[in-house]
Amino acid sequence: MAYFSILPAGSFARGPAPDEDALVALPLIGAVIGALAGLAALGLARIVPNVPHPLPAALALCVLVVASGAIHLDGFLDGCDAFFASVSPSARRAILKDPHRGSFALAGLLCAGATWFAALLALPMAAYPATLAFGGALARAAAVANAFAFPDPRRGRPAITPSALIAVALVAAAFWIAPFATLLVPAALAASIGLGRWIAGRLDGVLPGDAYGFIIVVLEVAILAALVLVTSEGRSTAHG
Repeated sequence: MAYFSILPAGSFARGPAPDEDALVALPLIGAVIGALAGLAALGLARIVPNVPHPLPAALALCVLVVASGAIHLDGFLDGCDAFFASVSPSARRAILKDPHRGSFALAGLLCAGATWFAALLALPMAAYPATLAFGGALARAAAVANAFAFPDPRRGRPAITPSALIAVALVAAAFWIAPFATLLVPAALAASIGLGRWIAGRLDGVLPGDAYGFIIVVLEVAILAALVLVTSEGRSTAHG
């Protein structure tokens, strides 16, 4: 919590950066942040009767970004500038360390932000807490899978058993949201590994921390957009 969010973590906040095994907790942090964002939006809608849907949706998006300390969004923006640059792998790694933002970062923020907000507008507000918790957890769990494909030579791979239990829990949660949504779990995993391999190829086999932030943001936006399509299809089928 101390490293991947701004939420209080007591004495743990003074500890070192998390090791590979601590990454297993990342999906839980995503679920907590997503649930908080959903509850904040739902609370605004209950406190202010007839509030236009865009305002709670904007609040939810703000909480998702701010509660995470924007750590993943920062990696996404750095990644946009670096991974799409037509330069050498060493130059891309240098771009990752540059605090300035370029045109690719601005373009990425525009595309991701618009899609993210549109997905929130399309989702029923009552579903925000569960849906955002699921999306945050699945995006982070799928991203962590790259720690198995590209292990840190200094630490090795995360523990397998907790990761497997998290995968089972995500499948159950997806089925509860909508039976069709269970397909999102393997799809997110495949997309994450694909993105990881593409990024590693752009950086000569290296997968830095910014790469995980990039993957998490891409997946979280894509998962919410997919949930809109899946739940809409499910409602259409039920009405038919």
